[in-house]
Amino acid sequence: MQPATQQVANHGTRAVSILARSLFRHMRDQGYTTDQIISLSSELIQLVSTDLRATGDELADAAE
Repeated sequence: MQPATQQVANHGTRAVSILARSLFRHMRDQGYTTDQIISLSSELIQLVSTDLRATGDELADAAE
């Protein structure tokens, strides 16, 4: 049996996977091309990267 925290993490991972598949199917059903879906994915990665950098900067400033 897995610890409770492991179960929650697995559930969260599964939920994200389901969301990604659902979004992908919806976009394909709406006529988005592969290039458009890749562009969206790249934009999401860029937003996460920017957010992580900002969070890192805030943590570094708080540590000083």
